[in-house]
Amino acid sequence: MTTDANPRRLFLRGALAAAGGAAALGAAAPAAAQTAPQGAFASKVALVTGAARGIGRAIAEEYARLGADVAMLDVADPAAFAPRPGFRVANAAEFDEAAATVRAHGGRVLQIRADVRNLAAMRAAADRTAAEFGGLDFVVANAGFVAWHTNEAGAERDFVDVVDVNIHGVWKTIQPAIPHLRRRGGGRIITLASIGGRAGFAGNGIYTATKWAVIGLTKQLAMELGPANIAVNAVSPGAVNTPMYRSEAQMRAMGVRTAAEQDALINPMKPLGDRAAMEPKDIADAVMFLSSDAAKSISGVALDVALGFNASYTA
Repeated sequence: MTTDANPRRLFLRGALAAAGGAAALGAAAPAAAQTAPQGAFASKVALVTGAARGIGRAIAEEYARLGADVAMLDVADPAAFAPRPGFRVANAAEFDEAAATVRAHGGRVLQIRADVRNLAAMRAAADRTAAEFGGLDFVVANAGFVAWHTNEAGAERDFVDVVDVNIHGVWKTIQPAIPHLRRRGGGRIITLASIGGRAGFAGNGIYTATKWAVIGLTKQLAMELGPANIAVNAVSPGAVNTPMYRSEAQMRAMGVRTAAEQDALINPMKPLGDRAAMEPKDIADAVMFLSSDAAKSISGVALDVALGFNASYTA
């Protein structure tokens, strides 16, 4: 990665890295071009964590639009985390709205309030999904969390929360689902990493390290589960237009006050300069591709979806 001694630019790169990887906590996506034929996932079952807002909600919508039954899981409780000025996780009303939107596509939807940090709750969620829908084919470990600080200045609770959601939560989502995928004769596991899992970025505390860990876990699982016909891949987003990325906390850390100012700072870092931030639907499209037959020979990859920002590093 090109060396840049400008502290503000280093932080901005960190902000860009965090923008997409904390995928669970974003905004609804607009309509966009289809990535698979309507009904391509009929008779399939998907479990998506962090589904109340943002990328998780967009992924659940796309699975439903393509015919899958969808289990939507979210903690949906800002009180589950210590208060952080300028940002909160999704609440129950937002989760209800997301579930209603997904149901409008006509498929079956199971709405589960659970915390990915709780292994017993995640085991119960996987078992309930398989029991009510007859199996499990796709598992998307999307829930993520970020706290804005340097490693030098961060509080212990920030590190604990980020690690517990972004590493432990990913494993606790996947581990209970594996037996159900095996019973189906195979399936797909998709993790949400970040371009922050590709290089070092300033300003996001332990977040960057957790996204490296997600990619490492993805590759390890691909090796372990390949013989069971279970493909395991990661999607690594760049900046995505979500409530987390557009939050007061994120903008304050970047030294800006508006989305327009935020975009003006981030734009020069991305070769595909038609927009500063992607929509959640852009990331959902990548997940649909990795879930489709078109990706049946792909496992163990981290697919960068970042408007070309990934061209600036080699990891």
